[in-house]
Amino acid sequence: MHGDVAGIVLAAGESARMEGMAKQLLRFGERTMAAVSVAQAEASQLDRVIVVTGRDADVVAGSLGAGRATIVHNADYQRGNVSSLERGLAAAGDPAAVVLLLGDMPGVDRTIIDGMVEEWRRVRPWAALAVYDDGVPNHPFLLSADAIEAMRQLSGAKVLWRLLVEAPPQPVAEVRFDRPAPVDVDTPEDYVAALRQMNLGSPAG
Repeated sequence: MHGDVAGIVLAAGESARMEGMAKQLLRFGERTMAAVSVAQAEASQLDRVIVVTGRDADVVAGSLGAGRATIVHNADYQRGNVSSLERGLAAAGDPAAVVLLLGDMPGVDRTIIDGMVEEWRRVRPWAALAVYDDGVPNHPFLLSADAIEAMRQLSGAKVLWRLLVEAPPQPVAEVRFDRPAPVDVDTPEDYVAALRQMNLGSPAG
């Protein structure tokens, strides 16, 4: 819609490495991890926010509270992130660009999200990704409509990583942030590390 930027928060994972816990529902202070991630997106400059749920969808959605995000469910979430991204894109309408946000990276705050949106508004890149202190390409990813179409031509594992990092068909902008990379919470150890990074102490209980 006329150059707008939609944010898609993927909160649909299986949590396969979390020892039976649904990581979207892990506590970060008084909120769940999903709620923290979504609140940052809602507070940002994104024109619209779409949240894609999967495992424990009703509980995850109920943890988010009232906000401006649209919540959609991906019944095929076990197929992986690309299926959830496609579900989010279907709900987003026809944005000029999308910022892809992982619901298991709660340290991605509004300043990072705004940095991605501002990069789009400044230079309209084909795609962009975040780079932190370690210099490694990382999330969030930004995809223009053309990059989304290119993604849809690919198949197999790690489609977005191949598209934006390993073999991009067009230049991909790097949006640099002078801070440590936010923790991607995949394991119980990651959960502890994320809490510490965000100065939230130790896991409750």
